[in-house]
Amino acid sequence: MTQKHLALSLALISGILSSCGISQSGSKLDGHYEESTASKFAQTSGAQRATAEWEDSQGVIISYPLLDSMNKYDMAAAIAATSIDKLWITVPPSLANTNVRTSSTFAELRQALGSNISKVELVAQPGTGLTVWARDWAPQGALTARGDVSLLDFNYYSNRASDDHTARSMESSLGFDRVSVPVYNEGGNFMNTTTGHCMMTTRVTEANSADSAVAGDMVLSNAQIIEYYKASAGCKEVTIFPRMPYEGTGHIDMWAKFMNDDTVIVSEIRDDLPGGNKIVKDYYNARAAEIEAMGYRVIRIPSLGITSSAQKSVIYSSYTNSLLVNGEALVPRYLEQNVDKKLVAKYEAEVKAIYQGLGYKFTWIDSDDLIAMAGAVHCTTMQIPR
Repeated sequence: MTQKHLALSLALISGILSSCGISQSGSKLDGHYEESTASKFAQTSGAQRATAEWEDSQGVIISYPLLDSMNKYDMAAAIAATSIDKLWITVPPSLANTNVRTSSTFAELRQALGSNISKVELVAQPGTGLTVWARDWAPQGALTARGDVSLLDFNYYSNRASDDHTARSMESSLGFDRVSVPVYNEGGNFMNTTTGHCMMTTRVTEANSADSAVAGDMVLSNAQIIEYYKASAGCKEVTIFPRMPYEGTGHIDMWAKFMNDDTVIVSEIRDDLPGGNKIVKDYYNARAAEIEAMGYRVIRIPSLGITSSAQKSVIYSSYTNSLLVNGEALVPRYLEQNVDKKLVAKYEAEVKAIYQGLGYKFTWIDSDDLIAMAGAVHCTTMQIPR
């Protein structure tokens, strides 16, 4: 470590970096801060906390491909119909100066949103290749002790530079404060309470390992990852669960969700589900027991298990992959899976009752096309606090 790096390392940063050795294969101390430094990070250490999903939101982020490629205008309309002020849509450079109220490009969106088109604000990205997975690449919203909004900018896949630029785009064009956090983790692999209990899976461990590092990256242990979350997101306790077997994303939002500070819904494979995978069933049960042992009320929500689409692709149809925004729940609906329709209807009635019983206004969002790509409503949206 150079003298310069030592000078930049305040006590917390030093503790993070010394708890486990940095890779000696070319990694450097500030390798994946994004247009920022370890010194700037240290200045914001402990200054903000990540907001919980059910806290008041000023806006929600989605991407243009969610509309243009996936035709999710009904979903955009449902989001805009909530009490948010802004529906931010990330767009490629070619649409940077487009007027959403007059351009033919957004005619279908205007028809879907009606007067709520006034809530739409475009966020121009520096390049093309945008994806629909806003939960994973958009910034995590946070609040300072004074109530100021801050954007926590975690690292995203190195081959998706435009998506990864979202927090910087919102900083430069909309004036948000941004904190670059040198940890790779997708937003779908994070959930938290207002009291500072943060949960994720070992997907975060894998993403920051030597096997995943690219040139200039740090290699982080679980202990280091936890310290970064405590410093940047106000986490007082961080729980890292084993990732779900077979499922490709490794994200916690595919099987669990905080509904409030006391309650967590956890997926469950029921005995009445034909062909329910025992390994996944046991995984769900183990995680539910662990979370309950932490003192939370755990509500088991039915899962369609591992099913196949008409194209025979293996998918996980998760009812936890929903969006909570300002007292409303937008919940994915699956109607094309190879599961008995009467059983699906039974499960749907229970899912709706669970969300409504916890005080949320309920809306279904058809999500068969999204879940076939390993995501649903939560995976394609990100809220920013008010």
